Formats: sequence, C-alpha cells, structure tokens
Amino acid sequence: MTIRDARGTTEHATAQVLARAAGRSRAAAARERLLVRSGIVLLGVALLVLWEFGAPLVVERRYVSSPSEVAARLAELVLDGELWGHIGVTLGEAGAGYLIGIAVGLAAALVLVAVPVLDEIAGPFLAAFYSIPKIALAPMFIMWFGLGVLPKVLLAALMVFLIVLANTVAGVRGISPGLVEVSRVMGARGARLVRTVVLPGAAPAVVASIRLTFSRAMVGAILGEFIAAAQGLGFLIVRSSRQFETATVFAGIVVVAVLVMLVNAVIRAVESRALPWCAQRPHG
Repeated sequence: MTIRDARGTTEHATAQVLARAAGRSRAAAARERLLVRSGIVLLGVALLVLWEFGAPLVVERRYVSSPSEVAARLAELVLDGELWGHIGVTLGEAGAGYLIGIAVGLAAALVLVAVPVLDEIAGPFLAAFYSIPKIALAPMFIMWFGLGVLPKVLLAALMVFLIVLANTVAGVRGISPGLVEVSRVMGARGARLVRTVVLPGAAPAVVASIRLTFSRAMVGAILGEFIAAAQGLGFLIVRSSRQFETATVFAGIVVVAVLVMLVNAVIRAVESRALPWCAQRPHG
C-alpha cells in the first residue's frame, strides 16, 4: 500500500467517525427537544387540571373561575369581535413604545459611553429613576398627557428605555480594553471603531435587551390602560374585575401572555436570521 493509499484510507475512516459522531449528536439533540416539549405539555396539562379541580377547594370558585369557563368566555369575545379591538389598541401602544424605547435607549447609551464624564454625572440619577415604581408614574403621565394613546406609549417606551440603556452600557463596558487598544493601533478610530469593535462587542447584551423588553412594553401600556382608558386589554381586565366577571379577567390575562409569546417568537426568528451569532438557544 502506498503512502497516498494509506492517507486516503485514514481520511475516509476519519470522515466516517465524524459522521457517526454528528449523527449521535443530532439524535441526542432531537431526544432532548422531545423531552423538553413533552415536559412542557405535561406541566401545562397538570396546571390546568389543578386549576380546574383544585383551585375551588382553596378559593371560592367565582373568584378563580376555571379553564373551561375562561375558554368559553374567550370564544365569545373572539366571535363577537370585541377582543380584536382591544388587542389592536394595546399592541399599537406597546409596539410604538417598544420602538421608541429601543431607539432612545441605544442613542442615550452611545452618548454616555462616548462621554465618560457625562456617564458619571447621569449615573446616580438614572439609578434613582430606575428604582421608582413605574406604577406610581402612570397616574402622573395620565394627568400630564391626557387620556389618549400618548401616555400609554410613553409609559411603554420608558419601561423599554431603561433596560436597553442599562444593558447597552454594560455590554460596551464588558468589551476588553486590550481589544479596543489593539484596534486603535491597527487604525480603527471614531466611527470605524464603533462599527467594527464596539457595536459587535456589545451586540449580545443589546440583542438580549431588545428580545426581552417587549413584555415590559406591554406592561407599560396596560398600566396606563388600568388608570384611564376606553379600550385595550388593560381596560377590559379592569372593567371585568370591577363587575366580578372573573372568566373575562382571566381571558384578558391569557391573551396578553399569548401575545407576548408570539411577538417574542417573531423577534427570535428575526434575530436568528439577522444576527445568528447573537441568537441564543431558546429555552423550551
């Protein structure tokens, strides 16, 4: 056997070993996904059964409703068209606030990072503002900006802005100073340094904040609707709670949770296509 034949045989054997290892890895990953999804289904079913039959043993039934009653009420809201109007209003408020909060948060973070003195000055005030319960600001926003859509959008934007700002600044600070210095030595300065080093380095933290903050935008919009609104999911929940329509209250809560899950799934899909190196493995 020549050296070339021996080398070819070795390469073929190596390829077979690698192929078998890759196959085992894919099979293990498939089994894990199946296990996780089965666990999610089983846990969900167990919680629904516990709610249906166990909750009335602890709390009076009219205050907790039941999954069957909630499903029936949800079907009524869908069929008569009332639910779609509430969903449209809340999604519009949360979506506008989400986009505004991301844009302003990223811009403010870049300014603070570019001017360290300004970061030192604004830091204590931002920390104090972050600690304020946002529910305490909702009535103030209603008084300042009226009963329309604007205060809900601003509340949603505020909830998103603070998280995006903090995560972006933390992401930039987490970049290795040595990497920045080496990049400067190689000629990367100003906008080029930001584009080639700072933004890619901070991208995982920024993307994580963008992925996770839509739920905060929904919270901000619904908080505003709790205080003063004539339409929206928050208005539906508050009105139903005042009238002791427990099934409608839970139906509204379920819709909010489903909407957040759907929007987060869309954001993950966009992220995996646009920024595959930042995409994290979804849990479940």
